[in-house]
Amino acid sequence: MYSGLRLFKTAFMNTRRQIFVSGIFLIAITCVLTVILYLAESRVDPEFSFWDAFIWPYEKYLGDPGKVVDEPLISPIGKFIATLVGIMGVAIFAVPAGLIGSGLTDAMDEEKREKKLDEYRVRMRKSFRRTVDKTLRGYLDKLPDGGGEKLAKLNFVPQRIPLSRIQIRQGIEMKDIFEICQKYPEFRLKNLAEAISGEEHPQDSFVVEHFPKNRSYGYAIDRKSKVTIVSTSSFAENGTGWFCYYLAKFGGFNYVSKDIEVDPDEQDSFYNMSDESLYEKRPRSEYDKKKDKKTIEILDQKDVNREAFLKDLREMATGEDSWVILFTAHIKSSMNTVDFHFADAQKDGSDSTVRQQTAYQELLRQLDEMLQKDYALKSDLHSQRFPLTENNLGYRLRKENIVCNTFVVRPSCDIINFDSRSLLIAYRIASIISQHLDGGRGIQEKDVNDFKDTCFGYGKVEEVGVDLYDR
Repeated sequence: MYSGLRLFKTAFMNTRRQIFVSGIFLIAITCVLTVILYLAESRVDPEFSFWDAFIWPYEKYLGDPGKVVDEPLISPIGKFIATLVGIMGVAIFAVPAGLIGSGLTDAMDEEKREKKLDEYRVRMRKSFRRTVDKTLRGYLDKLPDGGGEKLAKLNFVPQRIPLSRIQIRQGIEMKDIFEICQKYPEFRLKNLAEAISGEEHPQDSFVVEHFPKNRSYGYAIDRKSKVTIVSTSSFAENGTGWFCYYLAKFGGFNYVSKDIEVDPDEQDSFYNMSDESLYEKRPRSEYDKKKDKKTIEILDQKDVNREAFLKDLREMATGEDSWVILFTAHIKSSMNTVDFHFADAQKDGSDSTVRQQTAYQELLRQLDEMLQKDYALKSDLHSQRFPLTENNLGYRLRKENIVCNTFVVRPSCDIINFDSRSLLIAYRIASIISQHLDGGRGIQEKDVNDFKDTCFGYGKVEEVGVDLYDR
């Protein structure tokens, strides 16, 4: 019964505009007939009032149960109008009934489609079976303690799954995959070619990413660490969120990720954050509240997301000994051959966002040494190619009176997306950051247990206790 009522409500809500328009049309026709009826009948029956002409059609629509207008019409025009009223009496009920009937059919088709997409959603998640990373496992096995009992077996969600594999193995058509990615925020459709240098003119390679979500802007977890890893561009970039997610887990760090965008065509950057949310590079004050209602709604949601993002950072960055590390990727080219860029100041080197410079410089030295010596990766420790701008999040946090040390790490898309050592590099970076900035606390017990889970995708109930898949 409840299902039937819900379907009826859906059908009515979907057709209420058509019902309203048809009702207005029928009322307007009835008013015209009322005037004609009065003019025609009052000539042959002086006692026939305008009220009689007004009430006559409506009573006839209802069958005149009160015998209010039982007297027959006299004039030929009146009899003709009576015929029209009879036809209208059928239409006034048949049209809404037909519209609602059509709406019920659409609602049942929509419900059937929803169930089908839910089924496809589960099957798509099964494409993301957790696996062991052999490169990382090989490194841990060579350590004196074999990587430690805690890390005896680690399982990771795949970074991405090719669209063609989902089509073939799961039997899901491309249009269904597109719809699932639009409907469910845990999936994201990406073009891997965007992560390759434009000089190579790569062919399109469509993939699906899978990620956790517990915020309107994406994902956040507070592990009570002094270090917070922030992926400012997970929505826009290939693989950055995945790389940062596991780096934060390896180090036991807090994690914040921008995974959701209100309007994909008008992205609101959390890396360089303007004083207010913009749409088409224009502030709210340039839009009319009535004419641009939809745009205002988008700006309102952008503000909600931004405030939630800053609120989470405010709770995680708890003082001068806390660190907020911003990650965003870059694409290597013949003009930019560096694998890692680090930045903490504007182009002239002034106004650094790092308060504890001694600890920061030692951290950079050790990271550079490890990346160069062990993996032959080149670092720019004081990036002039990607200096901070005055709108950088590091400066924004200062405006928000959030006291912390902030710097930017820009790994190349090659490292994040195409290097088989990417998880190992994330582990090594996390280990050094943990030793220097967080007292070496390292991976947390809850995360160790999560690594042991061999399920599909991310855990149904994430660390913050939010059910991500039944919201």
